Formats: sequence, structure tokens, C-alpha cells
Amino acid sequence: MSLQRYVGRFRPYSLPICLFALVAGTVTLVPPLVLGEATARTYALTVAVLIVAVSSVLPYAVAVAVLTVPFPYAGLGSYAAPAAGEPFSPTAALRHAVAGVSYVVAATAVGAVAVGIDFAVSSGSNPLQAVQFPGLGVPPFLTLGGAAVAAVYVVVQLWRYDSPLAEIGLNAVLGTVVLGVLLAASPVAALWLFGTYGF
Repeated sequence: MSLQRYVGRFRPYSLPICLFALVAGTVTLVPPLVLGEATARTYALTVAVLIVAVSSVLPYAVAVAVLTVPFPYAGLGSYAAPAAGEPFSPTAALRHAVAGVSYVVAATAVGAVAVGIDFAVSSGSNPLQAVQFPGLGVPPFLTLGGAAVAAVYVVVQLWRYDSPLAEIGLNAVLGTVVLGVLLAASPVAALWLFGTYGF
């Protein structure tokens, strides 16, 4: 089977596969780098952080999934459409909502694990405040984790449409970027929903 045929088969499923790989790689590789050892304790701490983060972000995830259903209806992009210009239907809306919740959770998971990096590079007694973006008041790797998932979403989603940007349409491209920004905000939303002291 030719490479082009493999790419063609991969394209419709590329976004969930890429996001799953990003989350799995982050959860598997980052904690041992931060804590210096790949032990059961390291991963137990990681799971505890993920549980807190995911449970905190669920209201935001549901809100994003439901409130953005008009996006695919208006042709402004979707979390789940494998092709540009997919007709709107109840099934398409449900796929969009389920994917939206999943991707918000993925962004939050990556951001939450990245908090460990903020802990590691902090020298103060309060690491969440010792390493902050001055204007945002949040840990930088927390926000970078969400931004990484958002960037993967926007790039891969536009790629899997398999059409030039001019054919996709400016509205759909901008809508996809807006959906990505909502993903980027996920870890910060989780932090805010959990409380001012963070995870």
C-alpha cells in the first residue's frame, strides 16, 4: 500500500489520534522528568492531579461543547467534522459535542501535568505564584499545555479537511481558530473553577 493511501486512510481519524498521542506522551513522559523517577508513586500523583483537573473542568467542557453547536450549523468549523462543508444534522451536532468535551479534557490534562514543570522550576515556597506570567497570574506551563493542544487541533483539523484554505473558507478557518482558543483556555478554566489556590 502506498504512502499516499495510508495518509488518505489516516486523515479522517488524524485529529483524535494526534491528541490522544499528545496526552498519552505527556502523561507518560513528563512526570518522571519532573520528579526524577518513573515509579508507581510518580504515576499515582499524576493520576491524582488529573482526577482533580478533569473533575474541575467538566462544567467548562460541557459549556464549550453545547454552546458551540451553532458553529457547525453555520459552517464555522467543528470539533468533529472530518471534511469541510459537512451537512449539519443531529448526529453531526452530537459528534461535535462529544469531541468538544473530549478535547477540553485533553487540553486540561496536558495543562495539569505541565503544572509539575512549574513546580520543578520554581524556587519559592509557593510555586504557583513564583512562576507566573505577570499579566495573567497563572503558571506559564499550565497555559502552554492548553495552547499545545489547541495548536494541534487547529493545524490537524484544517489539514484533515484536505482542501486549500481558500476552498474551506475564511469563516470556517476563523471558526476553527476560535474553537482552538476555547481549548487553550481549558486549563486556566479548570484552575479558576477549582479555586484560587490551584490544583
